[in-house]
Amino acid sequence: MKIHRFITLLGVIGSLSIAVSAKNNNKSNQGKCWSKGLFKIPCCKKTDVVVRTTYDGEWGQEDNGKWCSLSKKSTRPVKDVPPEPLHSSIIDSIIDPAKDCDITSLVEGDSLAKEAPFRFGVGLTGTNLQVSTTVSEKMRDIIKHQFNSMTYTNLMKPLYILDKEGSIQNIKNGIQDPKLNFTSIVDGLEFAYKNGIHIRGHVLIWHTQTPDWFFNEGYTDDGKKVSPEVMESRLDSYIKQYLSFVQFNYPGVVDVWDVVNEAIEITDGQYDANTGWYTRTMLNNTPNPYYDMFGPDYVIKAFRIARKYALPNVKLVYNDFNTFQVWPHNKTQAIMDLAGILQKEDLIDGIGLQSYLGVTWPSLDEYFRGVERLATTGLELQITELTITAPDGDNWLEAQAEQYRDFFERLMKHVEEGYNIGSVTVFGLQDGYLFYASDSTKTRLLDHDLQKKPNFEAIMSILKSYKKNAYTEDINTEDTETDTEKETDTETETEIIALNFLL
Repeated sequence: MKIHRFITLLGVIGSLSIAVSAKNNNKSNQGKCWSKGLFKIPCCKKTDVVVRTTYDGEWGQEDNGKWCSLSKKSTRPVKDVPPEPLHSSIIDSIIDPAKDCDITSLVEGDSLAKEAPFRFGVGLTGTNLQVSTTVSEKMRDIIKHQFNSMTYTNLMKPLYILDKEGSIQNIKNGIQDPKLNFTSIVDGLEFAYKNGIHIRGHVLIWHTQTPDWFFNEGYTDDGKKVSPEVMESRLDSYIKQYLSFVQFNYPGVVDVWDVVNEAIEITDGQYDANTGWYTRTMLNNTPNPYYDMFGPDYVIKAFRIARKYALPNVKLVYNDFNTFQVWPHNKTQAIMDLAGILQKEDLIDGIGLQSYLGVTWPSLDEYFRGVERLATTGLELQITELTITAPDGDNWLEAQAEQYRDFFERLMKHVEEGYNIGSVTVFGLQDGYLFYASDSTKTRLLDHDLQKKPNFEAIMSILKSYKKNAYTEDINTEDTETDTEKETDTETETEIIALNFLL
């Protein structure tokens, strides 16, 4: 596969067509489509209207809404080729802590992904490769059957991707760009690519878990802050390198990005009141480094850069928590206002609702009022980090199942009513994560032994019920249409008989 993709890449970057033999002449159009071979995006056949221009070319949309390439060749500079992935040497030495778990019921039969009308995703726990979910064979097998989307809870954040020593070495070599290291996520990207699973890129820009040295001269801990102009150049390079790496090496896998995370704050004294959308300036006593560098414009700068380098079929999302909250200030409205600013420049495709829900707060009425208001933006809504706090008591498992059942019943009603819910991600695979010596988490769908909990069964029941009802409605609709056609045919026959009689 690597040799094939390297040859394809040379063809694209060198503006050459892929050679096609005479006997394959009928397939020559497909063979010469550079974007098909490189990004799995076909060339346009029925449109010549440019809808979007990115770093890699011009793009249009066919009548079915699918993106297609209008460029005869890539517009990426010849020498700007992303690096190939480097695999970690420690993978083979990692012992699977789940090796003795019986996962038969999770890899056969019912599948959350197959029952859901949206992408059903799972969070990948871990702060380093050695304890990352995808290095467990048993956990990978569960994911393959139950989910069609994954989100790294940590390893795709700037703190884990930006390479301090590599960036300092770049400076010594006269290179101003930061260095990125993808070693900790290559294993998961490969797994997703081979199994048709998507990954939500989480997250490009966040005031937390971004190293301070990224903003400093020489990329050092004690360096002075660089100028906004230099920092914008660094931001551009960081996002370009990141998106290019995953798009070239794993086309179609990371097709959603949380571009900016939690840029809105409604706690008094921690936001800029002059922007119209409560721009975060602080997190408790810690300044927002992006705000300090750029002011509130950091959000739109990040989305502009991401749109420039993202392929047209990659969705850009603003992600936040408590998206339903309207006090002490209206966070829901602030998100809508920010989204509106981004929509004016076609910079955003969706809103991410993290969805951390407590036992008593928010109520489902509050939560779904937020869903309904955010839906008026016309953007896709993605439930990105679904975590429902477990209740206390001896019967907590059953009570938790009721929590999840109630949530998904309300959610599926909104889906039935036409709300654009693109994905739901439960933020973690199992309670008592096996890679950790101690983990008291009780919010997930599988227990410490990778067995289904009652909340898993509750969700499955709701999804199946929805699917059955949707199927029944489709059948009834088809029957109604058939009856209408018969009535129309009968009316036509009657008219013809009457006409013949008159003649």
